[in-house]
Amino acid sequence: MSEDKNVIKFIDNELSLEVQVSPEEDTVWLDQKQLSELFDKDQSVISRHIKKIFSEGELEEGSNMQKMHIANSDKPVNFYNLDVIISVGYRVKSHRGVQFRKWANKILREYLIKGYALNPKVLSIQDYNHVVEILDNYRKVDGKLTVSSDSILDFLIAYSDGLKILDDYDHHSIQVPEGQKAIYKITYEECMDVIKKSKFQEKGDKFAIERDESFRSSIATIYQSFGGDDLYPSLEDKAAHLLYFITKNHSFFDGNKRIAATIFLYFMDKNEALFLDNKKRISEETLATLTIPIASRGPKDIELILNLIKLLIK
Repeated sequence: MSEDKNVIKFIDNELSLEVQVSPEEDTVWLDQKQLSELFDKDQSVISRHIKKIFSEGELEEGSNMQKMHIANSDKPVNFYNLDVIISVGYRVKSHRGVQFRKWANKILREYLIKGYALNPKVLSIQDYNHVVEILDNYRKVDGKLTVSSDSILDFLIAYSDGLKILDDYDHHSIQVPEGQKAIYKITYEECMDVIKKSKFQEKGDKFAIERDESFRSSIATIYQSFGGDDLYPSLEDKAAHLLYFITKNHSFFDGNKRIAATIFLYFMDKNEALFLDNKKRISEETLATLTIPIASRGPKDIELILNLIKLLIK
């Protein structure tokens, strides 16, 4: 805290901001220049995001912005409260924006699961530990703090992981965990044999008829290396790209999505990764809903879709 008790200095590595605090309003205030510094984006980008936030009705301008007089300025400056700061943070595309969303999601997840979230920097270590101890022993059911249905909805807790994946997908910030090594190398010949034995072979005379050599190429590509290192080092990398390549290359006159999904499953099975604790690692519905968007999305979404596939495999 500075000498002025209504100002907090926020410091994070090379970033230092003085933040206006309104304790009676339970909020903080930043101007566009400070938001630009916080999220490491040009002020014009921040301005456009704020205009959209207000024009789209996400927030009401009157209650979320106020004009303040600051030193070295001959006219009032627009300051925006915490709701606007959070909204901008979820829209902006930058490293700091990603870091902000990770932090915000961590706090939200903690609150949804535990029923509370604490900031140890606001409390002394003794006070913080004491509050945690009290909360951890208060109204516990099955190891979790009970909360009223008015404050937390059960379905948000039950589906918090899925909602987080959707949020990360929207903001192109899906974090892929470290993968495992593949233990089996599939071949073009055995894959063609699997396809011909599938139940779809009887659906039409063009099913599994190859247009070109791209199917053979898709299989070979996932095993490519450069300088002795695999281009797709993990099982998850190989599986995701295999599903993507076969679907997008349209290697067959008919059945490309079905064939892609079949070979994806075959690859996972041969690498002993199709089941986890005797349960399907990917449900049948998830397999279908992953394959269909691949066929319809453009090349600019490649990395996003691949990361989503790898995350769900893991």
